[in-house]
Amino acid sequence: MKDNNTNIESLQAEIDLLKEQLYESNSIVDAIKQGDVDALVVTTKGTPQLYSLETADYTFRLLIEKFGQGALSISRNGLVLYCNEYFSKLVGIASEKIIGTYINQYFHNPENFVSLIEALKFGITAHEIQFETNSLIKVFPAHIALTDLEPSVDAIGIVVTDLTEKKRQEEALIRHQKELEENIHELNKTNKNLEEFIHVISHDLKEPLRKIVMHNGKIDGTYLNETDARSIGIMKSAALRLNSLVDDLVQYSSHTAQEERTEINLEEIISEVIDDLEIIITDKKATIQVGQLPLIQASRVQMRQLFSNLISNAIKYSRTDVPPIIQISQTEYFESEIANKINQFVKIQIKDNGIGMEKNHLNKIFTIFQRLHARSEYSGNGIGLAICKKIMENHSGHITVESNPNEGTTFNLYFPI
Repeated sequence: MKDNNTNIESLQAEIDLLKEQLYESNSIVDAIKQGDVDALVVTTKGTPQLYSLETADYTFRLLIEKFGQGALSISRNGLVLYCNEYFSKLVGIASEKIIGTYINQYFHNPENFVSLIEALKFGITAHEIQFETNSLIKVFPAHIALTDLEPSVDAIGIVVTDLTEKKRQEEALIRHQKELEENIHELNKTNKNLEEFIHVISHDLKEPLRKIVMHNGKIDGTYLNETDARSIGIMKSAALRLNSLVDDLVQYSSHTAQEERTEINLEEIISEVIDDLEIIITDKKATIQVGQLPLIQASRVQMRQLFSNLISNAIKYSRTDVPPIIQISQTEYFESEIANKINQFVKIQIKDNGIGMEKNHLNKIFTIFQRLHARSEYSGNGIGLAICKKIMENHSGHITVESNPNEGTTFNLYFPI
């Protein structure tokens, strides 16, 4: 009997405690409902937690203070009610000295304030203005965004973004663009001078050269002694070589400009080149195998020059005891030397079985006037491959080379799709 009384008393005590907690909870809920207490109730993992709005306001203020932009609230006549520390640093004045003053005091043009408020009535909230400062930098540009806080508060919120760095970058970009335009102008001027110079070379220089070669051929060598005849021969050879060099220079310079591009059938182009080179092909017993090639957008004249140079180059540097075999084909699957651009190009290969080259020479061959052999071994002025490179650049393409001594050389042409 005694144990039952003890249990009843214990249960009654628990009931009284629960009633008291329930009463307190109901009192808080009633106070919140009636507006006597501002509160925010957040349920976390099933457990309700109560935060006063005073705490939430502190969190908001802390966020605004840490903001990477200036933040203010003003009355409709421009009186500063609040400003964060970032704005204080922007204008170089302590925040407590800013609050209670008027926002237009910090404008470079104070009269701008009226137009800002008028624009806000029509929903125009963003502007660019200049602020005055107390620092060494007297004025700085800023983007200012206004927000009407009505009906909650009879005030206007303002966010100020410093544009100094952005303006500096824009000015630097404009300055660099101007410098680039000046450089392009100078480059165009230089190109024009070069064209005029080439014209002088091709006309004024070739005319006396033509006469030297012509009159040299009229000299009757039977009346000359061996030494004089040899001298005349050397002079004639030098004049012919100089004439060839002038022709090559004119060709090289002619490929500086972009020419109109049309749809080109490369198989037709190569067929025309083979016809042009018929004598040298027959003389060297060369075999040229042409696979199926794509249609490309290109300059017809430059494509003929490109393949003419590469095919004649392959024939010229053939092995003495092996007839040259030149294979021209499209490569469907390849790893491009141009990183991440495989799908943007078609690849054409010109492969020969000639004398080949050492790997340390491969980077030199596209340089103008670069020769790897003496003139007594192979003719030419070292301009042909430089022209090929220029043609590929004119077509936004790329040319590379692979080679091994006594095994042959492969030129890779990448044409943009």
